[in-house]
Amino acid sequence: MRKLLTLVIIFISFLLSSSGFAFEAGVLAQLLAKEMKKLSFNKEVQIGQIRFIGFEPEKGCIPENLKIREIKRPNSVEFTFNCGKRQHRALANYEILTTVYVTQRSIKRGESVTEEDIMEIKQPLSRIPAGAITERDLIVGKVVKRTLARGLIIKEEYLYPNTPVKKGSKVNVIVNAGKVIIMTEGVLKSDAVVGGNARIICIQTGKEIVGKLIDKDKVRVSL
Repeated sequence: MRKLLTLVIIFISFLLSSSGFAFEAGVLAQLLAKEMKKLSFNKEVQIGQIRFIGFEPEKGCIPENLKIREIKRPNSVEFTFNCGKRQHRALANYEILTTVYVTQRSIKRGESVTEEDIMEIKQPLSRIPAGAITERDLIVGKVVKRTLARGLIIKEEYLYPNTPVKKGSKVNVIVNAGKVIIMTEGVLKSDAVVGGNARIICIQTGKEIVGKLIDKDKVRVSL
């Protein structure tokens, strides 16, 4: 029994001591990410698990002369590198990172998005939801269709595609009253966007009516 206990202690000590000599793969992952960036249209790359083919490099070795051998779909790469005079071969998982934008505050329906309202983050391409906007210029200045919670990735469907028509702009008003169509002129009482509701002061009568802005200078009203 005592002999068995001694063997177990020796085995555990060996494991602990050998783990201290494991190769640190952080520098290798950075080198690989730089090389992968050159092949992915200058997009950022996130390296995942690295698996060595054959012998694992010794602790303290400095990886050099890294070369990519083959890109294996969908997200694996085979590569070689040198540690001293010895060449090693390995496989690694990777993810292409893409820029998306999230809300930094709750944005209410009808508000315009400002630079301060959004924050840029990097996300793996495989985790980006369909329709997520990846260009800042397609967000700033746009009007939201519905209230957006803080921390939400901004999608195309959340925004009106057009810039708001400003308060005080003159518009042509098309009034549908059954089979009768009346044309008149009005002035926007508040900012409005194409596709959204618009409050208009009718120039002829001075009354306020509500319709839908169907173009930058046209409002349709149904009675």
